[in-house]
Amino acid sequence: MRALFLHGAPAWDGAARVFASVARALAERGHETWFAAPAGSEASAQAVQRGTRLLALPQRRSARGDAGVVRAQLPRDFVDVVFVHDDREQLAAALAVRKAGRGGVVRRVAAGESFAPGWRGRRAERLVATRYLYTSESPPTGHAAPSGSLSPMRAELGVEGDGGEWPDAGRLPAPGRGPVPGDTPPVLACVATRASLRRATNVVRAAALLAQRHRALRLRVLGSVAADEELRLLAAALGIARRVEWVGHAPSLPDALRGVHAGWVVADGDDAALGALDLMAHGVAVLAERSSVAARYVSHGIQGTLMATLDPPLMAAETAMLLSDRDRRLAMGAAGRARVEREFPFRDMLAAFEHAARSARERAGGRA
Repeated sequence: MRALFLHGAPAWDGAARVFASVARALAERGHETWFAAPAGSEASAQAVQRGTRLLALPQRRSARGDAGVVRAQLPRDFVDVVFVHDDREQLAAALAVRKAGRGGVVRRVAAGESFAPGWRGRRAERLVATRYLYTSESPPTGHAAPSGSLSPMRAELGVEGDGGEWPDAGRLPAPGRGPVPGDTPPVLACVATRASLRRATNVVRAAALLAQRHRALRLRVLGSVAADEELRLLAAALGIARRVEWVGHAPSLPDALRGVHAGWVVADGDDAALGALDLMAHGVAVLAERSSVAARYVSHGIQGTLMATLDPPLMAAETAMLLSDRDRRLAMGAAGRARVEREFPFRDMLAAFEHAARSARERAGGRA
């Protein structure tokens, strides 16, 4: 089976990570896969770094231009299925499939996404019937798949844990006293994207408040927001620049989360869901603002804490309580790891994508 994962955006985000990781895993199973992204983009660089075969798109793009590029660079008899995320990608895929005379189109609806196709999506539907692949248990409320589309399928997000030792293995000082020999300095993680910069600044402000009590506290910033100069300047202005590690896109999550006691997730959509699942899979208690996505993966008080608002003093107070209660943190970490292994394993997401691809291939064969 041959599959193309078309990702038109230049950023390395949750959607790109899902496509690249599935493309690589399917290739490891013997399928031919390609990950298409703009040449020289963050998405293409990160995908290649993670072992995915790249198909480079032009930086100045259109749906018709993308269709021509993928037709020119892929095998003459094209592929069995093209996976997409948005309207322009869907139209490009439909044009390429129609021109090749074979292949199917699967459009994935990301976590928390409100699906409302525009004119490009509706035109693509008229060209080629599309299979919709939902992330949640059911299509978004009030959404009906376009007429002519195939019956929807589901592919819940999944991640792989490290299977190693617990990251929160050290002892923390009890409330109201300083560190003692053998104590582990508290380490917090922040998972955020450039789009969630404002909320990331609240995490940095909360960390600055915590640093007044925990003199050895450190903050690790994961995700694209780590490259934002405004956030770095804020950390310097608050006097904690030397306590912040700007990790960015970590090539090794086990290394990035080693020693982390709790993690703030302040992203949206796939980035929020994957951030929470990554922390849970590595035994880290999750802290996040209450949202439909966060509540889908984190049960308040069990795998972590969901707050009604991200106010820095309240965030600092909640984090301080969690840092002072090692047993509670470990219980949340254990519950998170168990839930990921039980409900959100990567193998289940991969199987759903593979099933959708086979279904699209069978449909394409019947159309041909």
